[in-house]
Amino acid sequence: MKKTIALAALAALTFGAQAADFPDGKTITFVVPFAAGGPTDKVARDL
Repeated sequence: MKKTIALAALAALTFGAQAADFPDGKTITFVVPFAAGGPTDKVARDL
């Protein structure tokens, strides 16, 4: 009985975890709070 209730609760929680559609035509601004040319900047540019 406890397993059934736990599975039902888990199933109910997963319905709210759906991703929203990404708005087309909008750009993303990604701010890197470190100096240009460093490894963090390189990773951000690769994204």
